[in-house]
Amino acid sequence: MIEFLRLLKFASVGAFGALINTLILYIFTEYFRVYYIVSSILAIEIAIVVQFILNDRWTFRDKRSSDLRLFLFRLLKSNLWRVAGIFVNISILYVLTELFKIYYIFSNFVGIGCAFIFNYIMESKLTWR
Repeated sequence: MIEFLRLLKFASVGAFGALINTLILYIFTEYFRVYYIVSSILAIEIAIVVQFILNDRWTFRDKRSSDLRLFLFRLLKSNLWRVAGIFVNISILYVLTELFKIYYIFSNFVGIGCAFIFNYIMESKLTWR
């Protein structure tokens, strides 16, 4: 039951992160005219940091330490684990947008969804163990 509640919290944080990611992606691409892949990389990194802080303070509160060095180490580990998730997200974004001509915002949501499971496993088993 505790793991199910943790998964729901992680999913809630992830949904919030997906909205942040998509909003930043849209703003950089549409208003600043940054290439959508570059915008996506920036948006993902910002969303990762926001999600890490929320997960640290809420989802994995019982597994965290108040030591700043440990916090920064967990943040670094989280970013390293999510590199594969970033690759999945960007790859799907690119393939769906370029090859299948799907609107990049929709492609981004599909990429986020595909990276979710991997990120949860890596975070719960390796970042906050």
